[in-house]
Amino acid sequence: MTVAGADDKANPETAYEASAAWDGGRPATLVICCSDGRWRAAVQEFVEHHLSGDTHADMLMVPGGIEPLTLLDLLPKDFNFMRRRLEGLVETHGTRRIVAIAHEDCGWYHRRKVGPVTFDLRERQAADLKRAAARLRSMFPGVAVETWYGRLSGGAKPRVVFEEV
Repeated sequence: MTVAGADDKANPETAYEASAAWDGGRPATLVICCSDGRWRAAVQEFVEHHLSGDTHADMLMVPGGIEPLTLLDLLPKDFNFMRRRLEGLVETHGTRRIVAIAHEDCGWYHRRKVGPVTFDLRERQAADLKRAAARLRSMFPGVAVETWYGRLSGGAKPRVVFEEV
């Protein structure tokens, strides 16, 4: 099997060349969000067009998004997993802005085993966004931190609406 980029004669049957031109500049924006694929296109559009995060903002996508940042006391391994990745990105890329996004109907939050058995999902996510933002600000002084919540607009063909938390 030929590895794309290994030579100038990559096998066209096993290689894919992206249409987007390479941009080697370091992104100024880091987005932390859930990896739920149902929301990915809307999040990408929001980052590129509303937040002007450009097309190559760093994306740290894990189930539940920022939730590991709220677990220092309960699940320190989950917190440290996230912390190490954030520190690496912020330090090597010179991140100036972190945008944390939660979304409606998050399966990770529905199935979560930590915390109360029943809770208002949006209320819990908003509280977690605020706690995570405070932690991010203390971890990375001088980096702007924003929090947003994505919800469906309703109707026959719902759209995603992002509201600042």
